[in-house]
Amino acid sequence: MNKDFFKLPDKVFGINISFLKLFIVPFSVFLVFIISFNLVITPRFNQISELNDSINSVNKNIDLTTQKINYLSSVDQQQIQDDVDYLESAVLQEKNSYLLVGTIRSVADQYGFGVISFSISSMEIKSGDQGKGTLKVADKDVATRMPIELTLVGPDSKRVELITALENTLPILFIDGLEISSSSGISTLNMTVSSYYIAEGTNSISGNLSLSDLIPTDDENELLKTISSFNRIGSEFNFGTGETDSFVKYDRPNPFTL
Repeated sequence: MNKDFFKLPDKVFGINISFLKLFIVPFSVFLVFIISFNLVITPRFNQISELNDSINSVNKNIDLTTQKINYLSSVDQQQIQDDVDYLESAVLQEKNSYLLVGTIRSVADQYGFGVISFSISSMEIKSGDQGKGTLKVADKDVATRMPIELTLVGPDSKRVELITALENTLPILFIDGLEISSSSGISTLNMTVSSYYIAEGTNSISGNLSLSDLIPTDDENELLKTISSFNRIGSEFNFGTGETDSFVKYDRPNPFTL
C-alpha cells in the first residue's frame, strides 16, 4: 500500500495542519474533563446536596423537638392530665347504649326521677353545628353520635333542675327531643338524648404533632374551661341507695331493676 495514503494533507479547510495540531491535546483534555464532570463530579455534587438537605431536616426536627420539650416542661403537668381526663370523659369510650342510659339514670336519681323505659332511637341526626352525626378532629371522623329514646318520671318541681343537670353532664348529652306531661305534681318526660362515642380502632392523631398542635387555642381553652364545670359521670353510677354500685350490662330488653 502506498505510504502517501496515510500522510495528512498540508491544509484542512484552508487551515494549516500544523496549526490544528496545537489544539489536539487541549481539546482532548477538555473532552475528558467534560466526560468526567458528567459521570463523576456531578453525581458527587448531587449526593452532597442530598446529604446537606438531610442534615438540615434533622437539625430542624431537633429544634422542633427541643421547643416542644421546653413547652411541655413549662406547663403544669397535673393540669394537662386533668384536661385529658375531662376530654376523655366528654364522650363515651364505646358504642354502648346501656352506658348512656346509666349516665342519664345516675343524674335522674339525684332529682327523684326514674327511668321507666328506653330504646335505641331510630331518628336521623340532622346535620348542623349542634346536631351533626360525627365529630371531626383534623378532618377525621373520631366520634359518632348515638341517640336513645327514654321516658323519665319524677317530681314536677325538679323537672327544670333535671334538664339543666343533663345539659351539664359529662359525657356531654344532647337533648334532641323533649315532650313533657304533668299530673298531680308528677312529670313524665319523653326524651330523645344523644351523646358521642368513639368507634373502636379510631385514631385521631395523624403524624407528628407540631408545637402549635400542643398549645391550646383560645377556643380550646374556653371549651376546657366550660366542660371542667360539668358534672363528670364515670363507669359507676349512684342508684339513690346511698351506695355506689357498678353499672352492669344485661343481655335482655330491660337491663335495669328499679
